[in-house]
Amino acid sequence: MPLPARFLARLRRLPLRLRGRLTGGTEGQHPSRFKGAGLSFVENRPYEPGDDPRYINWPLTARTGEPIMKRFESSRDLVLWLVVDPSPSMFLGDPVSPLRWAMELCGAAFATLQATGDRLGLVVPGDGRTPALRLAPKRGRIHGLRILELLAERGPCIPTEASWREALGHWGEHGKGHRLWLFSNGAGLQGLAPLLKPLATRHRVVWFQPDNPEDRGAMTWPDPGFSAAVERQRWEVQTDPVVKLNAWLRAGGA
Repeated sequence: MPLPARFLARLRRLPLRLRGRLTGGTEGQHPSRFKGAGLSFVENRPYEPGDDPRYINWPLTARTGEPIMKRFESSRDLVLWLVVDPSPSMFLGDPVSPLRWAMELCGAAFATLQATGDRLGLVVPGDGRTPALRLAPKRGRIHGLRILELLAERGPCIPTEASWREALGHWGEHGKGHRLWLFSNGAGLQGLAPLLKPLATRHRVVWFQPDNPEDRGAMTWPDPGFSAAVERQRWEVQTDPVVKLNAWLRAGGA
């Protein structure tokens, strides 16, 4: 069932509360694997056959008597996909459900990317009655709040491999270096592993799994069988997820 309106209002205020706490987690411009002309000077190095003469460091070349090249590193925007498991068990929990925990992290991600100018997208699988939800990555406050609103309005469903395939679409087939953050307690991940395996070789995929120490006797879900390329972050659901995400980002988690 949809989350209460007052929680939606709290999510609207969340980016403003977080901007000061999450600055520095990502830098807005991120090193690319492609080298050449770009925004950031990297180093001077000796000339190598085939180098573009436009990038010769003439003053340094004159001083050393040997051709010296200026090397730059191109940059690109970070693209982050938020992928949320809408299984019914994600909506259960007192006082904090796994879905509410995930939405706090989504709000924190929105606040971070809004400050850095990067792009945020959303993927939520459906089922036979509920269509998949997919928002292409964009920048801006309006887009970020729209993501949080759609998550708050979303009801439970039971995703299958076919619905995961529909939700992911052709994401990941082109380009490299995107981020995919998957939020799930494990209930609705059956059939997802073969879809993520090729994606994790081109992009960074992280599974954020809520852990409730007080609910150890509850049902446990089968391991989805993700490849080692999928990073796992298991955090206690009762711990402030914003604090955890802040520390993780500052440690290079992005």
